[in-house]
Amino acid sequence: MRRPRLFRQLAASYLSVVVLCTATLGIYAIRSARTFYLEHTERELAARATLVEQQLQGGLAELQPAELEALIRSLGAASGTRFTVIAPSGKVLADSVHDPATMANHSDRPEVRAALAGEVGSAIRRSPTLGIEEMYVAVPVKDGGTITGVMRAAVPLTSLTAALHALYWRIGASAVAVAVLAAFIGFVVSRRISHRMREIRRGAQRFAAGDFSHTIEVGRTEEFATVSESLNEMAAELDRQISTVSQQSHEREAILASMIEGVLAVDADERVIIINRAAAALLGVDTAQAYQRSIQEVVRNVELQRLIARSLQEQQAVEGEILLRAGRRDHYLQVHGTVLRDAEGIGIGAIAVLNDVSRLKALESVRREFVANVSHEIKTPVTSIKGFAETLLDGAKDDPSDMERFLRIIVGQADRLNSIVEDLLSLSSVEQAADRGSVALHEGSLSDVVQVAADVCGPKASAKGVRLVVDVPEGILATINPPLLEQAVVNLIDNAIKYSPPTTDVEVGLRRKADEALIEVRDHGVGIGREHLSHLFERFYRVDKARSRDLGGTGLGLAIVRHIVEAHGGRVAVESTPGVGSTFTIRLPLQPAPASSAGNTEATVS
Repeated sequence: MRRPRLFRQLAASYLSVVVLCTATLGIYAIRSARTFYLEHTERELAARATLVEQQLQGGLAELQPAELEALIRSLGAASGTRFTVIAPSGKVLADSVHDPATMANHSDRPEVRAALAGEVGSAIRRSPTLGIEEMYVAVPVKDGGTITGVMRAAVPLTSLTAALHALYWRIGASAVAVAVLAAFIGFVVSRRISHRMREIRRGAQRFAAGDFSHTIEVGRTEEFATVSESLNEMAAELDRQISTVSQQSHEREAILASMIEGVLAVDADERVIIINRAAAALLGVDTAQAYQRSIQEVVRNVELQRLIARSLQEQQAVEGEILLRAGRRDHYLQVHGTVLRDAEGIGIGAIAVLNDVSRLKALESVRREFVANVSHEIKTPVTSIKGFAETLLDGAKDDPSDMERFLRIIVGQADRLNSIVEDLLSLSSVEQAADRGSVALHEGSLSDVVQVAADVCGPKASAKGVRLVVDVPEGILATINPPLLEQAVVNLIDNAIKYSPPTTDVEVGLRRKADEALIEVRDHGVGIGREHLSHLFERFYRVDKARSRDLGGTGLGLAIVRHIVEAHGGRVAVESTPGVGSTFTIRLPLQPAPASSAGNTEATVS
């Protein structure tokens, strides 16, 4: 239904009031004017009748009818008034207009009765004699206190009616003019009021649309000014509050987005209301698509669904660990769930914080494996030392040849134990220095480092019959720690010599490639199978455990190499083909670079 406009309502109301007031005033003015004219005419007639009565006073009985008739006619003609002289019996003695002989008895006339009673009587009626409406005023004619007759004056109301009609037209025209003027003024005022209201409405609509920069003009009228100022103040306050809420929302979103922990919140119906990027990444969902969907649709993990349901049902904090399978990787999540409450403390949902503890689990597994490997590696030489020492104590010391053989074995196992301890200390020292960033790096010659490492391993290669081929160009500089890097290269060359058959070559090279320096150690030994490559740089990992122990390896050499290279901001890689040989490559940046994170190893097989 269409609503009426304020302008029309105001104009119609104003016009109605104006018309009503004008009509009322016009009617009142017309009635007042008529009453005034009638009263004025009545007073005039009474005065004229009194003047004529005074002339007749005391002589009415002495005048002859003809004389009386002539007098009355002359007075009537002179004053423009109809005079009638009436005897106490009601008989008309004389009349200035009509023949008294033909006139009826007037004793029943109200004005005549009043005059005979000694009062001034008046009446308005249609004259039966003249056939027109007249006003009559009668006064008593006295002679020594005795009423001897009645003097009546009359005038026709034709002229009075015409005058009143002219007055009516003037009053009506004035009323119409006033009404039109008032209506015009009302129209203008209504339009101004409606225009101000439309301006206020447009301003309110802009405020409702979020445009708080707009300001409603404050008019001079107190009411409109008050409304405009109130709306402007309301808009400013809303702008401040919305800005505050928006800023808080952005801050909350920024905090949630920057958190490494996943945050997932649901309402009382288990529909997702908050999910940050970390949670979306862990759960493998789209943030926009997850909003307002049930947790069962978003997350396919039953354990997480149950944990969130427990938070809603028990209305208290819950905690649990779940396994989330995502592709080829498994994620272990530590989940802390609690009730989500509003400002009044009423539970409106639940919120879960997801911590990815997969790395901690992996580190814990590595730690367990490391402890097991260390224990196993140390236990073997300790058991050998203890066993041969007990054998000597049991009597083998009495046989010089057995004693010497056993003691040599004990010394060898002690050397092996010492090598394990030294490698462990070396590995620990490199790891701690890299973690603290305390590895002293400065510009040095890679050529000198590789050449010295090759010289150190030269005697061992000659003793085994392996030819060491070194190709090291001069002038390649990098930011390095020479002793540590020399140890890494020595470990690679030493391994290559150990696993190379006699009469084969071990090639040691240094070359520059783009912004990297490549140190390569290539052997032509048995090679390494594909299944071992990804584990080759782990602590205590051996491809052939029996052969490695026989060759005196501790299983820590390549792990030490990896940590030293990472401390230099580089990475180590291996390529191997079983039965053909292996190539280990150290890649170092030629510009200064901080130590990189763990895991910078590469392994390929051909």
